[in-house]
Amino acid sequence: MTQHPDHARAAALLTREAVRDALVEMVDIASPTGREGDFARYLVERMRRGGGRAWLQDVSPGRPNAIAVLPGTGEGGSLLFTGHMDTSYDGDEDYLQGEGFRAKAVVRDGWIWGLGANNMKSGLASAAVAIEAVARAGLRLPGDVLLGGVVGETEKAPIEEFQSEAQSGYGSGTRYMVTHGVSADCAVLCEPTHLQVCTANMGVSWFRITLGGTVAHSAWSARPGVVNAIDQMHRLQARIAQWSQAYPAAHEYMGERPNVTVAAIRGGMPWRLSRNPFECSLYLDVRTVPGTTTESVRRSLRAALRAFAAEHGCEEPVLDCYVSDPPTDIGMDAPIAKVMSEAHRWVTGEAAVGSIRRPGADATHLNRYDVPTLCYGPGGRSHPDSRGRQMHAVGEHVSIDDLLTAAKVYLAAIFAVCGRPPG
Repeated sequence: MTQHPDHARAAALLTREAVRDALVEMVDIASPTGREGDFARYLVERMRRGGGRAWLQDVSPGRPNAIAVLPGTGEGGSLLFTGHMDTSYDGDEDYLQGEGFRAKAVVRDGWIWGLGANNMKSGLASAAVAIEAVARAGLRLPGDVLLGGVVGETEKAPIEEFQSEAQSGYGSGTRYMVTHGVSADCAVLCEPTHLQVCTANMGVSWFRITLGGTVAHSAWSARPGVVNAIDQMHRLQARIAQWSQAYPAAHEYMGERPNVTVAAIRGGMPWRLSRNPFECSLYLDVRTVPGTTTESVRRSLRAALRAFAAEHGCEEPVLDCYVSDPPTDIGMDAPIAKVMSEAHRWVTGEAAVGSIRRPGADATHLNRYDVPTLCYGPGGRSHPDSRGRQMHAVGEHVSIDDLLTAAKVYLAAIFAVCGRPPG
């Protein structure tokens, strides 16, 4: 990577203290899905102080995206750094214990613990500090540098009685952002990737499978002709388990196979057990790889449901899809992938690792609106004391060293994209 003549001036402003303090401030602002407003206002004010133009973009009442731009002269390529402001949890769940699940940063031994420290305020902090370094160095590059903090990315979706803004996720903020004037030649989604260049991302489809039973008093539920919907669902689960084993065996991408999770089941009335369960629903999370569509998964599932109905002499269970988040891949030959790979090598001295991410990400929406996007971020590396346990078990945390490395890579990418004409 050829070093821009002004790069050193900005790079001198990237410090451990800068990224540490930025993330501590961000973690200390609670921003669960549906209540991202305070954090959005913080980002806008911060970027204004840092020398950029910044504004709130209302997605729905009380839920704005935070948009900022460091304007160039208009002659260079434009680069968008983006990430979601909502956190994986609200921060007050009684089933989650530990400092990594609370919206209060704890700095200890070179790590920062707190809700959002990993996913994904870490990436937003590193990006903000990198952009601010360009402005503080008094530089005006040929191209624009943008930052987009978005609402509603976390994997949540409205269904049944769960219809509030707290369930409005899966890219609602990014879709609004990209369809309302915020665009760029390319983008880096600062999701936690353990500093890997993720050009590909799995998609996901959420399905509800519902079957019926008989309305009857529980005192007579053993009589002939009374169908217990929960018992029937147990039988159906055996066939779904067979399907769930065959599905990943038939799909593979970049060495990874998608998986199927029976994520929820609902049936009967716990407040009135004197009634036979007359309906039961099973909910499936089906991950998808590039080349797989929601419709192809739906057809495969329906074949299993028809076979079940034929075997048991019942109606085919009803299949509904209520999330369709497509997989995506821009490929390692994409210009932004080459830029980020070279920037990573230049900063760390090591070759970038390319991979596919399994959790959902907003890259799919940006790519579909012609903004080539990959994921690269500082989160994703677990503290040694975690002993292999996931952050969803031990609480969110991130290494300050990784925050600084990401900021340096982001800065190198800014000069590579925005410091020259597009193309």
